[in-house]
Amino acid sequence: NVTSVVKEVNQVVCIKGIDDNKKEKIYRAKIVVGADGANSVVAQSLGLHRVDPKHHISALRIYYKNIKDMKDMIELHFTSSIIPGYFWIFPLEDNIANVGIGMIVDDMGKRHVNLKQAMFDEINNNALFKERFKNTEIVEGSLKGWNLPLGSKRRKCYGDGFLLIGDAASLIDPFTGEGIGNAMISGKLAAGVIDEAMLAGDYSGNTLKKFDDLLSDALDDEFKTSYRMQKLGSIKFLLNFVINKAARSQHIRDMISTTLMDKETRKEYTSPWIYLKMLFS
Repeated sequence: NVTSVVKEVNQVVCIKGIDDNKKEKIYRAKIVVGADGANSVVAQSLGLHRVDPKHHISALRIYYKNIKDMKDMIELHFTSSIIPGYFWIFPLEDNIANVGIGMIVDDMGKRHVNLKQAMFDEINNNALFKERFKNTEIVEGSLKGWNLPLGSKRRKCYGDGFLLIGDAASLIDPFTGEGIGNAMISGKLAAGVIDEAMLAGDYSGNTLKKFDDLLSDALDDEFKTSYRMQKLGSIKFLLNFVINKAARSQHIRDMISTTLMDKETRKEYTSPWIYLKMLFS
């Protein structure tokens, strides 16, 4: 259980932690990589774990059995009480579903939202879900919360003797809330930079900064587009307009589905021309 990193003359040189026998252990390394998630101990011990409520999502999920009318597809529900967040139902095997809710922390504070209460209010009181959950069963111990640091405001991810990757580096997509793909990209880029640093015998921040430069080239444009999409999704009349058009047009339904995978399609949604096209379609 890692508890901190240790510096010598401003250079990160080792990690410190507690083993299963409650004994302190220290492991030295030429480079320490923080791949330890949104609440990264490495980031915290280096003073880089800062939460900006406008660029941070809080999410909650629980597993339910026997939800009525489940289909083999994910459900995203933008209901009035939780916009600009959303409520989801994701089918799993054995008639179990992942049910949850996510919101920007800043919006939760402004509206005094209790995420757990908001989720169960949707399940128990919203006419869309009340009957569907009537005969369900909660999987014991499945309630879990997450903090999701968004790539719309990335953390400093390098320094003398260390790198941060994945959620620890704040690389979650602001629009989809997805982080696995970006974490894998960051891991690949970090490996290449670490290899170069090892060959050169130079583990300084000046050398490891190349990782941040490569990460910016790979992801920052996508983060900017996704952040604009996130903001557009919080405008109720615009969201309703797009969904109503999608209900009548297979073409628009296909466009919406590709936004989860295709960053070029997301860019189209940030232009007013796309909505003019929809208006006359």
